Amino acid sequence: MKEKPPLKNIYKKTIAIELIKMGHDLHHTMRNRKDERFQVYVFVETPELIRDMLAIVEWQERLYQEKHRK
Repeated sequence: MKEKPPLKNIYKKTIAIELIKMGHDLHHTMRNRKDERFQVYVFVETPELIRDMLAIVEWQERLYQEKHRK
């Protein structure tokens, strides 16, 4: 029996788009169970995916901090 690869759900569209731009393959999408207005983006979980997710979140946090500095 072939083992299925681990999958990672991404709930934020902008992070999913950045991951696709970085070369990660979108496995599939599905409706969010709690709120059907939203999509969940599913990727195969790899160390590279996790590394790139962290880089994207840090980059977005820096942009937010710069925008809201007083």
